[in-house]
Amino acid sequence: MTDEDLARQAKEGDHDAFAELVRRYQGRLLSFLCYRASRAAAEDVFQDICVKWWTHMKSYEPTGRFAAWAFTIARRTMIDHSRKERGRGFLPLEGAAEIVAESAPGPSRAAESAEIGERLARALEDLSDEQREVFLLREYAGLSFKEIAAAQGCSLNTSLARMRYALLKLRARLEARHG
Repeated sequence: MTDEDLARQAKEGDHDAFAELVRRYQGRLLSFLCYRASRAAAEDVFQDICVKWWTHMKSYEPTGRFAAWAFTIARRTMIDHSRKERGRGFLPLEGAAEIVAESAPGPSRAAESAEIGERLARALEDLSDEQREVFLLREYAGLSFKEIAAAQGCSLNTSLARMRYALLKLRARLEARHG
């Protein structure tokens, strides 16, 4: 069953379909959020996102992908939470390496994955907020550039340019730190 099928059922009040959507998106959303907040704050924001999904499910229109709708709400919730919590534990990028390491298959790759996650988290710190967000929405949320542009309220060309510059900066930072 596709995400859109589940969303249609959830829109009609099906709690099981909604729970399946939450289960499907939990890992990607927590990864996305942990690049912007501590693990504890990310988990709090995730709970807020789930509540907002449920309360706004009636307004969901299956004209596009559910992921775009879901991550747009996630992005807005994260921004709202960041504004409220600024200076109170909403620490950028804390826990990002931990999330990457958790998704690694098998214990033998955990150390390598953690190191890569830490290097990536440090490299992401060098990006502008817009570039970091485009990268995360593309790589972790799997959104198209058109969907990213809509979520960020910018043109398609702007989202493409932000990704291009993000990738160039990341490559330069990772090569400089590796060599």
